[in-house]
Amino acid sequence: MATRTHSVPPPPERLFQELAATLEFDRFFLNAARGAALAVGADYAGLIRRHGAHLRYQFFAALAAHDHRHLIPLTIGSGPAAFDLTGLAGETLYCADSRHGPAAAPELAVLGVRAHLVVPVRVAGRTEGALVLAWQTPPARAPGARKRRLAEAFAAFMGHACYRSALEAALIRDARHDTLTGLPNRGVLMDRLTYARRRAMRNDRLLVVALLDIDNFKHINDERGHEAGDHLLTTVADRLNGCVRLADTVSRYGGDEFVILMEDVTHLEQAETMLDRALHAISEPVSFQGHTLALSISVGLTIYPFDDHTPNVLLSHADQAMYEAKRAGGHCYRCFTPAAAPEPTRTQRLQDIEQALVRDLWQPGYQPIVDGHGHMSGLEIQLRWCRPNGVVVRDETIAGIAEHDLRGRFLERLMALTQRDFADRGPPPAPLHVNLHAADLYDPRLPARLAKWRNTLYHNDPIPVVLELPDAALAAHAPAAGRLAATLGDRGFRLLVDHFPGHGPGALSHISATPVRGVKCRPPADPADARLLKALTAGIKALGLTLYVCDVDDASRREAASRLGFCYWQGLAFAPELDAPSLTRWLKTRAHAP
Repeated sequence: MATRTHSVPPPPERLFQELAATLEFDRFFLNAARGAALAVGADYAGLIRRHGAHLRYQFFAALAAHDHRHLIPLTIGSGPAAFDLTGLAGETLYCADSRHGPAAAPELAVLGVRAHLVVPVRVAGRTEGALVLAWQTPPARAPGARKRRLAEAFAAFMGHACYRSALEAALIRDARHDTLTGLPNRGVLMDRLTYARRRAMRNDRLLVVALLDIDNFKHINDERGHEAGDHLLTTVADRLNGCVRLADTVSRYGGDEFVILMEDVTHLEQAETMLDRALHAISEPVSFQGHTLALSISVGLTIYPFDDHTPNVLLSHADQAMYEAKRAGGHCYRCFTPAAAPEPTRTQRLQDIEQALVRDLWQPGYQPIVDGHGHMSGLEIQLRWCRPNGVVVRDETIAGIAEHDLRGRFLERLMALTQRDFADRGPPPAPLHVNLHAADLYDPRLPARLAKWRNTLYHNDPIPVVLELPDAALAAHAPAAGRLAATLGDRGFRLLVDHFPGHGPGALSHISATPVRGVKCRPPADPADARLLKALTAGIKALGLTLYVCDVDDASRREAASRLGFCYWQGLAFAPELDAPSLTRWLKTRAHAP
């Protein structure tokens, strides 16, 4: 058992300076304690708080602001103490004799205290400390119920302040750190990377930016469950923290990606040593619920100022190098070399697109379609991938790629994310426009998937879903498009021709032979194209089809489109592409009003 020692108080002047310097006087708690002492007529007021397994002295102050005679220290060791917080049990305890009896407090008696009142301080329902009010001369009678209630009110006030302070600190931390791993998040990473570049230039040092990705993470996550995936992520975070220097930054970049910033590097061997250490540490097997999981990472790095670019581009280059490590089989690292960065082949681009799909980097974007009065009449939805270098890749990039079975996976992801976005917002406020490609027309599972998805979104609402098919795909696959339209026509779906005209003056023949409800065009830039489109739009109106115009991004295109008599408009001149929260704000502020 640890022993408690009591020392003779130092001179009042030096004691006051030490308290102010070492015990971090908090003016709020000081004033609250003094107020409690005044309320009950005590000579001293102090606060004791729980600190792990110990009790920590917060302050012990006199009533008078400049009366140093009544400033006394209180030292409580790690052994049993008079102020056993577990014994309070929510009760206010008064001790008429601090020297004797079961509630005696030798820590106070040795300093001249002859009576004391202990009031529990609760934080979120748990007793975390005590407000101590003490008398140098015992009062004639114990504090009555009214005085006790006043003291308890001050203690409750302190507890609420402690809780709010802890809550604010937690909110600040959550805003800057990943909730699962506790690592700095992407926002903190970008700030540190920005200032790390400036320090590297000023100090003539190297800055290493390494992007790490867990190999086969999706397979492990799908096979063992999300709990196993979370366990892997926290394990990787802990191991990476153990491999870097204290001055380095380890951040969770997103998904199963991590970033290491290694500053003040003078020789490249330092970075190589750190990465070798990280590869070795990560490769140690991980135990989870009786199973042993194999673990490895692929690392891409770039070095500033050899790679003299902005933070976003540095991360993009590290990302490219990481894919090189993936293609090399994983469990290795590759360094980005600008001179050796050839244009990726079609196979490499497909691998990059598929990897982004596996890592859940594709997210939905919604662009409103408005009528002639500026009111929203539709929402075109597309998956988009915002890459680290700021380039936005859309799912249009995989048009015509049937052999890789990406289309079905993209549509599944699109449906799942749309249901997530509108789960708490109710049904979409207007018909959703979904882009199809030629390969989709031959997917036998597509009609059932679309019907189930629409019923989940709209329930019994008669709002239709509009399927947009490129004009060229419709011309080449008109029978398949007709079969799809016939299958879905009575289930709340409409077929729309996109990218019109794609077949010149004879473009109306395949449209008239297919159950199409509308046609979407782009504003023509060339006068000859404008004359052709004007003639075609007359035929489209004669067929009873609705006219849409898209890519109306500026005033000149808006003027060119207005002369052709379109019914519905889409483009940056009316609304940008929005995510779900931004769409909600756009609707609330009526930014789409004419």
